[in-house]
Parts: sequence; C-alpha cells; structure tokens
Amino acid sequence: MNNLLCLFKVIVMILCLRESIYVNGYGERDYFSDREDNNPAYYISPALQKLEHAPEFVKDWPNISITLGQVSGVTLDNAGRVLVFHRGEHTWDEHTFTNGNIYLGIGKPAIQHKTILIFNETGELLDMWGDDFFYMPHGITVDSEGNVWTTDVALHQVFKFNATNRRVPAMVLGEKFVPGTDDHHFCKPSAVAVMSTGDFFIADGYCNHRILKYNPKGQIILQWGTHNSHSPFSLNVPHALALAESSGVVLVADRERGRVASFRHDNGSYVTSYSSWLMGPRIFSVAYSPVHGGRLYVVNGPNGVVPVRGYVLELASGRLVGTFDAPAGLASPHDVAAATDGSAVYVAQLAPHAVYKFVDERLRHEAPPAPPAPPAAPPAAPPATPATLGE
Repeated sequence: MNNLLCLFKVIVMILCLRESIYVNGYGERDYFSDREDNNPAYYISPALQKLEHAPEFVKDWPNISITLGQVSGVTLDNAGRVLVFHRGEHTWDEHTFTNGNIYLGIGKPAIQHKTILIFNETGELLDMWGDDFFYMPHGITVDSEGNVWTTDVALHQVFKFNATNRRVPAMVLGEKFVPGTDDHHFCKPSAVAVMSTGDFFIADGYCNHRILKYNPKGQIILQWGTHNSHSPFSLNVPHALALAESSGVVLVADRERGRVASFRHDNGSYVTSYSSWLMGPRIFSVAYSPVHGGRLYVVNGPNGVVPVRGYVLELASGRLVGTFDAPAGLASPHDVAAATDGSAVYVAQLAPHAVYKFVDERLRHEAPPAPPAPPAAPPAAPPATPATLGE
C-alpha cells in the first residue's frame, strides 16, 4: 500500500505540472507548468482557490442534541425532508466480517436504536424508525412514490419499505446473512437508485463489483460489471448511485478507481467517466441536481494524497466548478445528497459521527430550470449482457 501511495504522489506531481483542474478532457492546461516546487500541497491550494467555494456550511445542523452512530447514508424525500441512516451501537471494523464476507454478529441482536431519522430543513427531528431490524446499514434512497429503499451489508440484502408499513418490508432481495454471486444473492450491497418508471438499480458493491437493473417487480433486466481489468466496465467497489434521468444515465461512484462512471440507464452501455487529480484516488459518493444544465456533487475519502472534501462538477463538460467543506474538515464522508434545485447539499460522515448541511442561497432564489429537452443518444457501445455478470 505504501508503494502505491508513493507512486500516486509522483503521478499527482506530474499531472499538477501539466494541468490545473482538468476533468474528463475539459479544463485549463498549463496552469502550474512554470512551478518547480515538487510538493503536491503547493499546487492543491491554488487549485482550490480557482474554484467557487459553494455551497456553504450550516452551523449546528441538525439539532446538536441528536446522538448518532456511524452515519452511512443520507437522502431527501419528495417533500424535502432529510432521511439519515446510521448504525447506532454497531460499528464496521476489521472484526465485523470473516474473510469470506460472513457477518460475525450472527446470533446477536439487531441494532436497537432507531436507525432512520427524518429531519426538516431546519434540522428539527420529525420522525424516526428502523429499530431492531438492521445490522449494518449502508445505503438509503426514497423513490418518487415515497418508498424508502435501504441496503444492509451484514444481511447482504436490499429492502423496500412503503409509507404505510415501516416494520415489514414490501420487498426483500437477497438471502439473510448469506453472501453470493448469483442472481438471487448479493455480497455487501451498497446502494439503490430508483427511476420514475419504477425500474431500479442496485450496486452490489464490495465483493461482486457489479450493477444490476430490475423491473418494479424485482426481476433482473440486466447487469454489468467486472473487476481487475482496464475495461470501462471494470468496477472496484461501486459505492453509491445517482440518476440523471433526463440525460439518460445512471452514475456510479466507483470508489477505489477514483471516478464517477456514467452508463446508459436503458442498456448499461458505457458513456463517460469523471475524475480529477484534485479529487484524488477514492470517490465515495455522488449526487445529481439538474440545476444549471446538470451538476454532480461528489465526496472523496481518506487517501493520504489530497484533501478530503466535497466537489461540484458540470455533468456535460466534466469541469470542476465548486468545492465545499466543513470548518473542522471532512474526515470520512460516506454519502452525499442534493436538493433538486442544488440549494442544499447533505453529507453523511462515518467518523466523527455526523451529518452536515451546506446551502447555496443563490440557487434557492433562482427560477426553476425549464424542462430539459430530450437527451441526444449517447455514443453507441456494446450493451451489457442481460442477467449475466460482465467479464
């Protein structure tokens, strides 16, 4: 690992000498070409200064009296309420799983705390549920009908809860505590994204490194993903998902490859990737807002090379346009969510246990964007093989 970090630092210095904030083939070249200092930190600060520092941190959000465990997920519902998914008294560390990805807490009680907390935009706690059910929460999202979808990496399962029953899931995918690689099992699934049609995607993240698409009945339509190759379909911990439906794509935070990968949501064809030396080699989560033609909100993670913080990118160009951070810094951000108009962004952090709010008041007062034109067809690519794991 130390050798890999040293190699990456050398690469960062080389890239810094050639370009500034250059993402996906877009940006300004030669910004640091006349610099002779070989310290990457020398280039990071000027690069950050070129970005807009927005959205801005909101102090004491949510109510500081709320006690949280490791915060693994955050999302917004259709009314703008914020759902926070946390692990209560359970923690994920080196003693949580066997080498075969079997949860070592089988036979012990589920988390006794209410794991899903619901806040309004001012940080007031409105409701909470999800006690005595989950073992190791990970991802959470809310679909257009108000159903709440969650993943649990210890259970190796994905759950859908409707608004009338928060105790018994309306849909369960995967077998309890049993990891696997076939069409009926997951291995530490990380995230869900649901389309307006009811079709949905699951990132089967930590072991299988694949994306699966299902119809509303929970039947597999297609899947793609491979590991340890140079293909754009090669994923290394697909950790979070976001949808840009008007652009026809599903976005994957490909954590250990340090990129956001974009695939067509109809057939899984590869479209493009977003990455930057400034964001570093690890990308933990991505959120999407249609504001200003489409923006991505990204959080990176601990990497030993570049600062841990949030970034804002343009969907169309891939250009970095903004950055955001907490006053004490982001230590281990795990998930990010954005309001539709981009005026509010929320970050879930594992440790210290926290959820942060950031706001961009200018976007809050802007007129809503016009409905987008139908997207042009992305470049043709071979479709993912239906119902089979890609090579």
